[in-house]
Amino acid sequence: MWVVRGAGSEITLFGSVHELPAATVWLSPAIATRFDAADTLVLETIVPTDPAAIGALLRGFGGADKAKPLLVRIGPERARQLTKAATDLGLPVAALGGSKTWLAALTIAGVAASRDGLSTDNGVEATLTLRAAAAHKPVVGLERPAEQLGYFDALPEADQQALLGTILDELPSEAADTKALVASWLAGRPEDINADKELHASPALERALLINRNARWADWIAGVLRHPGKVFVAVGAAHLTGENSVQAMLAKRGLVVERLQ
Repeated sequence: MWVVRGAGSEITLFGSVHELPAATVWLSPAIATRFDAADTLVLETIVPTDPAAIGALLRGFGGADKAKPLLVRIGPERARQLTKAATDLGLPVAALGGSKTWLAALTIAGVAASRDGLSTDNGVEATLTLRAAAAHKPVVGLERPAEQLGYFDALPEADQQALLGTILDELPSEAADTKALVASWLAGRPEDINADKELHASPALERALLINRNARWADWIAGVLRHPGKVFVAVGAAHLTGENSVQAMLAKRGLVVERLQ
């Protein structure tokens, strides 16, 4: 957790984990105090709660190239790997056949997370959203859901396949890696939390999903600091680590970011 201050304004930056195991205890008194003192909660995006709305959102991006189904598109070696992964996860391969490569990648990752007992219902955003509602605190999204998915959809096919390949390669160790990440996060050790390997699957993907977004968020924060008030910003912990973190982007803009332990 970090804070950046302006004239009469204060923005808390909190690195979140979107999906967590049930009964994970993370909302410490220090975090709760800063959250409760804030006027507004800001998240990466506000995800629709209606499954039908999510389905409509995904359909809005259109289908993949029907002349080249997923298993053909990704080549025989990856096709065998994906088929095994889908079978192990109880996911019908046919359900992925007409998907764009990025959507197949996110589907595999999501089902694997559920298998390992992770859920967005237990995640930071869900907990803070409920707390904000109870306090009648407004919730704002930095990005629209369609905008977030658009980052994936705009990736060249080669980068979409790099994303899928990374997710497939990491599946055997995914549960252990996630457990280690959550342990480091709970211990407050950002130096032990590297950005998700998926975000580094290719330079283009890293720019689209991490660097460019961090820069835009830093600009947004700098703008909000010109107005009085207290804001609590919760974004994925990966965005608050490393040389391209939001804090580093803010420092480049001449702003002082203080770590709160």
